[in-house]
Amino acid sequence: MNILENKTLNRWLTTTNHKDVGLMYFFATLLFGFIGLLLSLLIRIQLYQPNNGTAWLDWAPGDDAGAFYNSMVTMHGAVMVLFFVSPLSFAFANYVVPLQIGAKDMAFPRLNALSFWTFLFGGLVAASGFVFGGAADVGWTFYSPLTSLEYSPGNGVNLAGAGLVLLIISVTASTINFIVTILYHRQKNMDIWDMPMFTWTMLFTVILMLTIFPILLAALLMLVGDRLFETVFFIDENRGSILWGHLFWFFGHPEVYVVLLPELGMLAEIVPVFARKPLYGKRYIIYSLIVGTVLSVIVWVHHMFITGIDPLLREVMSVTTELISIPFAVIMICLIATLYDGKITFPTANLFALGAIGIFVIGGVTGVFLSSAAIDYHLRGTYYLVAHFHYTLGAVTLGVVAAVYYWYPLMFGRILDERLGKLHFWGSFFGTILTMTPLFYLTDMPRRIYVYGANEHELVWGDYHFWATIGAFVVFVAQLIFLYNLIRSYSHGREAGSNPWNGSTQEWGSE
Repeated sequence: MNILENKTLNRWLTTTNHKDVGLMYFFATLLFGFIGLLLSLLIRIQLYQPNNGTAWLDWAPGDDAGAFYNSMVTMHGAVMVLFFVSPLSFAFANYVVPLQIGAKDMAFPRLNALSFWTFLFGGLVAASGFVFGGAADVGWTFYSPLTSLEYSPGNGVNLAGAGLVLLIISVTASTINFIVTILYHRQKNMDIWDMPMFTWTMLFTVILMLTIFPILLAALLMLVGDRLFETVFFIDENRGSILWGHLFWFFGHPEVYVVLLPELGMLAEIVPVFARKPLYGKRYIIYSLIVGTVLSVIVWVHHMFITGIDPLLREVMSVTTELISIPFAVIMICLIATLYDGKITFPTANLFALGAIGIFVIGGVTGVFLSSAAIDYHLRGTYYLVAHFHYTLGAVTLGVVAAVYYWYPLMFGRILDERLGKLHFWGSFFGTILTMTPLFYLTDMPRRIYVYGANEHELVWGDYHFWATIGAFVVFVAQLIFLYNLIRSYSHGREAGSNPWNGSTQEWGSE
């Protein structure tokens, strides 16, 4: 039975059912994803050629062109990382994890509903600055002293901070709920080692979130104190920028793994199904996840190599940054080994999964270079870092979209159109490569400038930005195809049956 049938508006507003909450996360994160995607397209339009005019940037009341451009960059980053990719994983987690472990529902259903509504309102509040005098324009890292009243006197930072506080409430409720559900509500005959890989990765994800998000909350409350109550946590005289850097990046770098871990679990579910083989090295993957989760909270200082920190600390963090690549390399090797000698089929779900593996390898390899303080000193503020980061997050996005194609039949009872799906994949895959690869060559162009071309050297940058902008349009069109496929297949898609992929995990046998 299609779960969307016979649901009144009041039912959706008051539901605590884990499947309903998962679907609401799904639709809300798609909304935020398209907002973030549109912002990225506007950024690309501004950068596609040297000396581009700024008239179209001046429409926002109270903002000059530079401030509005910085607002787009800030909100694109915040929305895509905090309100799209990671929450989309939680859409599937809410729907699938209780089914995979044989639980009737989440341990605390009302808390689960609370986590969704605070997430939704948090995202809307954070983005509302665009209609209330200007959104935050300080970058998604909210570096001090840019966030002070002296440099950001409007409502943008306040609204973004309020939205993030609501998000942290959502995260806290959700993480506690998942930990209790996974550890204490499994069916009686399921040992913890028998859990499917997606459930395993969600367990590590929520443990990591419960570790790092309180640090972000502390930093935000200190920032509120500085802005509203004249405290002095982040003022220059107290080396406040360094304090903010430590607090934010203790949260910010593990957040990359918060985004990544669920995607690895999705790949570990999808790849074996379409290779018609058991997952290779499941225990090795679990051990690697343990090591990677622990290391993720002791690498944050590599974001601060150019701030004048203690040289010994810099060396230690260089080593830990290099070490953390090892467990995730092991996971990639296990996924690739699963394919070896398999009877591989290539439905759209598997194409996205394999594309995610390829894109992630590029993102990971290019990130290893940044563990060197000498190299990082030159590349930190350039578009090389933008390319590396977006290759990594691009891989995550492809992996999560693979899960959409894989679990859409479970959630809606129909299979997404394969012809449209393959158009979506090739547009997304090659569009991502075309968008991000040229940026690797901009190792001398500063980030977050909206006009360039003052001399012949800067004019060369325009060639790379032109092709990156073409790639962004290709990605955008591909996502329009995806949206059309989601809507059309809901009513006209081929009926899925109980287990269309012949999956072995028990969500496919659940009612």
